[in-house]
Amino acid sequence: MVDLRETLKAEAAELASTEERKAGKLRRKLAGLDETRAKLKPELDNTASAAARVHRYQPVIGETPQCPGCWILRAKYSPMVGQGSGGDLFKCPECGHEVPLKP
Repeated sequence: MVDLRETLKAEAAELASTEERKAGKLRRKLAGLDETRAKLKPELDNTASAAARVHRYQPVIGETPQCPGCWILRAKYSPMVGQGSGGDLFKCPECGHEVPLKP
């Protein structure tokens, strides 16, 4: 007859081994989430402060129009360049953001 105690011990050891493998997978997954969190944190900080930057935006410095996209999205002033002969479109050479002048 099979010893019940030994059978139960073997079953417990097998369950513990399975759980330990799961724990290892969860630890690796958690480490990956920590890396993702670390990468997302600066982006979150930058996007969260965009609303405050709109109040400090200077659309023109001197005679040079400044890109609203670069300022709001990256907190960087970047001059815009007039496009075409009509002067009704400005484009940022840094990010490509275009702003048409409204009639």
